[in-house]
Amino acid sequence: MTASFALPFLTLPDEVVGFRDWLIGDPEEPLFHISRQLDAWDYARDLQLDTRLDLDLTAAAASLQIPANQLKLAVVVAIGSGTGRFARRMERVCTKVICAPLDAPLGIRFPVDSRNLSGRLLVRLEILLAEDVAPGADLSPRLAGSRLWSDTSNVHLEDGGDTRFPLEVLSFHRAFPGQRQETAPWYLHWRPGSMQADFTGSVRLYVNADHEALTQRVSEGDPVTLQAILGDVMVQMCRGVLEDDEAREAISDCEEGSVGSQVAGWLEMSFPGMKPDEIRGLMTATPGAFHAALHASADMGASE
Repeated sequence: MTASFALPFLTLPDEVVGFRDWLIGDPEEPLFHISRQLDAWDYARDLQLDTRLDLDLTAAAASLQIPANQLKLAVVVAIGSGTGRFARRMERVCTKVICAPLDAPLGIRFPVDSRNLSGRLLVRLEILLAEDVAPGADLSPRLAGSRLWSDTSNVHLEDGGDTRFPLEVLSFHRAFPGQRQETAPWYLHWRPGSMQADFTGSVRLYVNADHEALTQRVSEGDPVTLQAILGDVMVQMCRGVLEDDEAREAISDCEEGSVGSQVAGWLEMSFPGMKPDEIRGLMTATPGAFHAALHASADMGASE
């Protein structure tokens, strides 16, 4: 289970969900357990994803302190892809509502068209409250859409495009002596401007090698550290674009691989269905919720 923050209500433990990991492979061929890299992938190679849940609805009701006859759960699968550290877009591919005990494991199986893939494949499995429930225990979830459990798998597609965020580790004491960022743990070098500029050529993230513990966690791929750093990058760049009237209007027309395209992808992933002007309003009215949503989207799952 991937938890990016402490929820203010009861959630489902892993043993109640009974998730069996994803299987991935070529359609009509034997599947294998998903890992952090899929070798020998190309744009002509379609994929198949398969998993099963031993979801115990009775135990779920007890865990949530909700009467079993009132509990409806929605099992939702969304996939994303795109070059860069983050998926450029997310698409819901499966929703199943569970309102009665299962006689057999819940099977989830669907194809992934190669035309929709680039760079990486992000698979997010969530269990949500499907309907509002009457007030019960103080910590019971009540509102439809409350996230009760989630798992995220992030797969690097070999030869599927540049999947590296432009990052460099260096000593700030040597690189920026006497400057404001000299003792900062990281520093995003980015000048707001043309949304059509190449993302990897105009954006660079520096990590301060003088902070040895931080550098070690980054090199080891510590998921919480990376989420904090990359979430901060998303906040900086999304705020910069949303506060600029011209940039805010331009991002929807930017080509893939550009700064505007990357920011548009982050906004869609964090605030699905909302227009840039609406997101700007949220950013102004509730900046804490705006920042938290972007940081939550920066969660790419625990490393193996």
